[in-house]
Amino acid sequence: MQLSHEQVHQNWWAEGDTPVRTDSRVLYLVDGRSAMLEICRHCLKAQKYIYLANWGMTPLLELVRGKDHRRGPDGSPEQEELLAELRAEGLQEADIAFWQQNALSVRNVLAYARSKGVEVKVLLWKCSDVLSHYSPKEAHEQLTSAGVTCLLDDSAQGVLHHPIESLHQKLSVIDGQAAFVGGVDPLIEKEGEFDRWDLPDHPFTTPLRQTAKGATPHPWHDAHSLIEGPAASDVELNFRQRWNDVVTRHHLSEDLLVPEHPIAPPLKSQSLVQVARTIPEHTYKFITTQGIAQLYHHALNNIQRFVYLENQYFWLRAFYGIDIPFAGTESYEMQQNVQALIKALQRGAFASIILPDHPNVGRGFSDAGLMRIREGAPQANDEGRFEAFCLATSTQEGGRTHYRPIYVHAKVAVVDDLWSTVGSGNLNNRGMRDDTEINVATLDPTATRGLRLMLQGEHLGIVHTEELLALSRLLGQQHQSALEEARARNALRYLEETLGDPARALTLMHDAAWRNLNLYKQGQPLVGHLLPYLSAEEAQQQGLHFREEHGWVEEEEKKIS
Repeated sequence: MQLSHEQVHQNWWAEGDTPVRTDSRVLYLVDGRSAMLEICRHCLKAQKYIYLANWGMTPLLELVRGKDHRRGPDGSPEQEELLAELRAEGLQEADIAFWQQNALSVRNVLAYARSKGVEVKVLLWKCSDVLSHYSPKEAHEQLTSAGVTCLLDDSAQGVLHHPIESLHQKLSVIDGQAAFVGGVDPLIEKEGEFDRWDLPDHPFTTPLRQTAKGATPHPWHDAHSLIEGPAASDVELNFRQRWNDVVTRHHLSEDLLVPEHPIAPPLKSQSLVQVARTIPEHTYKFITTQGIAQLYHHALNNIQRFVYLENQYFWLRAFYGIDIPFAGTESYEMQQNVQALIKALQRGAFASIILPDHPNVGRGFSDAGLMRIREGAPQANDEGRFEAFCLATSTQEGGRTHYRPIYVHAKVAVVDDLWSTVGSGNLNNRGMRDDTEINVATLDPTATRGLRLMLQGEHLGIVHTEELLALSRLLGQQHQSALEEARARNALRYLEETLGDPARALTLMHDAAWRNLNLYKQGQPLVGHLLPYLSAEEAQQQGLHFREEHGWVEEEEKKIS
């Protein structure tokens, strides 16, 4: 599908920061397994430098696990097949030996890169103890002991800042040729909960995600991206600006400054690509921008047929630590976004959004945002043209079925199968204005439609984990074996036949979600992961036990680890 002249020249983009690139491409990665596998492979291939900036990091987190790491004993056909794939990816024999002989943790991989003479710099948010989801001091010690240069960024602290402002970007840059941005931090939160590595089938329990106590953390759904070409240099620019700002402000050695490197060479591409940021006032000296808010404002106003959203939040008001929606100040950017959605629904478009049943905070804030849309576009609501979903997984043990919500952390928007964005920016005041964020946006029907098909296929349970990774690589024009490419093309063909019509795809999602709700009430296993997103009032009307801090899917007492 080619873009029309009108579509190309619509206003989709942010102004005043990085340019729109015509010579770059984006590979979308669904869930932590795919994202971390690609990041690990690129870090092992690095020859010059690796730059990482994250909201949080667990240096002992294993980036590659299970059969991705080892398919069989040394010399077995399965293991030799894996090694052949790594060679085809460009890994050298020393890299492959390291792969086979070591746990592929963040610290081990970065230490190995340093042993080859690769420069490695890591920038981590120095969060306050009150809001601590990880230990910046411990992460800093573990990384520096491995030879990594690590800085703790305190730029969000001070009386001029939003009370709970964070440095929320999740990015990697390798040799200036490839960059990653999205929702995935290489992180396991304190107490072993919320491990960002997860598989697309989101198993209820798995030894690949067990904590020290033998429990499996909540399933985690996310999205990330690999950027190649000159747009990767825009991600590097962001890292360089942030890093050098910290070095300069704290009067650290000039030897720590990151120099400007040549822009990545252009690639043949049918995509228009832009990296956009949210940088709040008073945080850094180099720029203040609300580029991500601009992206959403333009894209949502361009909706002709539909929009598909996934997000951790959907807030009209700012959250200050109290879960009372009317207590926060209004978010102007989110008011604009909601109004754009309402107008699109009034024009006859349709919209869907995936949200977590149990966000860490602000459940009522998201409920209020959804209610505003339903009140503003009642006909669309009555006709089923506006749908909200959540995700869950199930298992059977001891003669009964157990359920767990899947934490939705992805920040995704797809408009008309033309334009898409993935990044760290949430649909709330923080993603649009008050936190430091980074997204990539793509105007490309093939990449965008492929992203929607992968996500909806995963949630419906009609595409397997291995097919998703192969499909990502096919859509992103990455090398893979003939067998994997054939698998990807077969998966794509099936998804096109089943979900190619976005209106039919929404109907299938609706039907699956409400069938699963009936299965949930009957104590039966879920098919796929979709459930309707229910407010407190709606859950009670369905006879479900709703708790503000846990939603309605979570079992009140953990019956299974």
